[in-house]
Amino acid sequence: MDFLQALGGVLSLLSVSLVGVVLDRCGWIGAETRRLVPRIVTCIALPPYLFHSILTTLGHEDLRHFLTGSLIPCISIVATFAVSILVGRLCRVERRHFGLFCTTFSTSSAVFVGIPLCGALLGAKAIPFALLYYFANAAFFWTIGCFCIAWDARDSERQRSFSLQRALRSLLSPPLLGFAAGLAAVLLSIEPPAFIMASCAIIGQMTTPLALLYIGFSLSLAVSSRYFSRDLIIAACGRLLVCPAVTALVVLLFRPDPLVGQTFVLQAALPAVLQAAILSAHHKTDPEFGSLIITMTTICCVVTIPIVMSLF
Repeated sequence: MDFLQALGGVLSLLSVSLVGVVLDRCGWIGAETRRLVPRIVTCIALPPYLFHSILTTLGHEDLRHFLTGSLIPCISIVATFAVSILVGRLCRVERRHFGLFCTTFSTSSAVFVGIPLCGALLGAKAIPFALLYYFANAAFFWTIGCFCIAWDARDSERQRSFSLQRALRSLLSPPLLGFAAGLAAVLLSIEPPAFIMASCAIIGQMTTPLALLYIGFSLSLAVSSRYFSRDLIIAACGRLLVCPAVTALVVLLFRPDPLVGQTFVLQAALPAVLQAAILSAHHKTDPEFGSLIITMTTICCVVTIPIVMSLF
């Protein structure tokens, strides 16, 4: 992808995010809005958006190629996680957020930010492959990543930190169910009525603007004295540079279709997964570090994503 084209695409999305910053600074955004917007995007807008995208971009004959491509994100995420452990040990990352460091180093906001961004920069045909990365990313985060964040907790907290039931419930999220419903419809050659498809398209159009506004709300809270801590900078570099580099190497190894490779690399270059800070707060480890890595990677990706996409 041309650098100027990628930069223009990211800047256009950033301009919408800045509206969220202005709204927050003007006092229009309260705590309830910060909780409501992610719920609307995740539970209301994304499922029909994914369902509609699958049915309009993926044919029955494409399923085999689609499913075999899932090996690439799985291998790249596991390889990045191994690199994060090595880097964390060599750089002596603080023990209280070592698991959080490795998890945010390895996993991205592949659904909340990634799917709208892939659709905006690469087009609707990239959505199915963005979903493949999302599934691998979500499966890793809610199993190994969740365990690593819980392991950061004090010994008294560890016995109640990890819940397989909670991890499975989070993995089987509304976006994933919308994705599965779309795949099932394609597999069974089901054609929903036109009014259902039209409704899905209308509701799904809320996804990108609401997601970008929420990023703006988050950017508005970015001021902190720990903003440039050593561990934070290392984690941000890993998230935005090392992870896409590892993914690009795996893509070169498997040599998929160019659009597939670009989608995976773009998904790997996204900000840290939003739920990391929530889990860190729940397990009473280092939620400030989680919030700051999300904010820092969201800001810096405006520069790194165009560079990564122009190099690949």
